[in-house]
Amino acid sequence: MNERRIQRIQELIKERVAEVIDRDLADPQLGMITVTRVTVDRELQHCVVYWSVLGDDKDRRRNEQVLTRAAGYVQREVAKVLHTRTAPRVRFEFDADLEGALRLERVLEELRAEREAKGSATAEPGDDSASDGDPVSPPADPQP
Repeated sequence: MNERRIQRIQELIKERVAEVIDRDLADPQLGMITVTRVTVDRELQHCVVYWSVLGDDKDRRRNEQVLTRAAGYVQREVAKVLHTRTAPRVRFEFDADLEGALRLERVLEELRAEREAKGSATAEPGDDSASDGDPVSPPADPQP
């Protein structure tokens, strides 16, 4: 199947799944779920919906159970908007990429704060080299 058509179908599925999760699923255990991406195989037999949720592992597991139970309903809703001969089987999978990116961002923020704390503690009055954020280059070796 044409790559552009698959991309359009993936985007359509992503929009519809996000809408169904946001508006139609009435499970009180469902948290703030974000559909991050969707992949569909070339034959439109299988569809993987990647999702993420803010919170800890307990929140993730609880939302994963809700989505697993709702997969059949979501699949029927997706079939209504696809207008294809068959509807792909929908499977939900947690998107760990977003979680890793958030963890990396927290580590970088901690390093920035640590660097600023060290820079302000070692800076002498009137010394602008520590506050501009540029690394200080070592002195050049004298020529023999």
